[in-house]
Amino acid sequence: MSKKIWIFAALIFAIVGFLATKNLIKKAPSEALVSAEKVSEDTYWTCPMHPQVHQNHPGECPICHMKLVKVTKKIEQKKEGEKRASVSATESQFMLLGAQKQEVETMDLRAIIPVSGRIISRSQVAFQVYEKDLSYIRPGLSFKGAGNIHSEEEISGVVTTVDSIVDPTSRTVRVVGAIRKGLSGLLSESSFRGEIVLVLKDRVAIPESAVLHTGSGDLVYLVNKDNSLTAKRVRLGLKTEGFYEVRVGLNPGDVISSGPNFLIDSEAKIRGAND
Repeated sequence: MSKKIWIFAALIFAIVGFLATKNLIKKAPSEALVSAEKVSEDTYWTCPMHPQVHQNHPGECPICHMKLVKVTKKIEQKKEGEKRASVSATESQFMLLGAQKQEVETMDLRAIIPVSGRIISRSQVAFQVYEKDLSYIRPGLSFKGAGNIHSEEEISGVVTTVDSIVDPTSRTVRVVGAIRKGLSGLLSESSFRGEIVLVLKDRVAIPESAVLHTGSGDLVYLVNKDNSLTAKRVRLGLKTEGFYEVRVGLNPGDVISSGPNFLIDSEAKIRGAND
């Protein structure tokens, strides 16, 4: 009797072992497939100059024939403020990108600050100026615009006073101007929309196309003597007709890249993340 029990137990163990082995064999390819899919989803190769190129293996860019760079989603999804490495570009690569080397210089800039407000009498108008523009506003500046009533007629004059209190809701400051030219029948409390025109003398300025606006600030790419490009943070002033005033970060004579700098920035971030 005991011999039969031992034979029966051995048979049971054999069946259990067989089924367990069968399940492991089935699981192995599935787990390998999951692992392969993970690599495929998280990793790809792209061209620093043509980020629209994506492929799942190393190689050359079909557009410019540069060596593709390995990228992972972890790198791609980093927020602004990540490390940027210096990159190099030959003259031919600059041409291919559509970028240009631009020397920083000083120039006279013509800027326009839009304003809106109300006519407070036949001789005065009050309008709001954003606090970021307040450092440019002073008595004596000219303004021009029109009211909602008789909007075809120009109203112009000069700034007389600038308030010293910022509205906490709109982040604006009240400015009052004396009307020098306008209709005799101006109605008090009617709306006014216009602009203040500024001429900024001898300001450090760069083309609008040279600036990259990021979540952590504005930057440009300096072109060094060895032809390498380095990201440089700048603090900008007013935007004018195709140019930005630069308040901090650049000096006359510096050379920067102007054009599609987002392509250069893409390579700089990839290399910085891989360093």
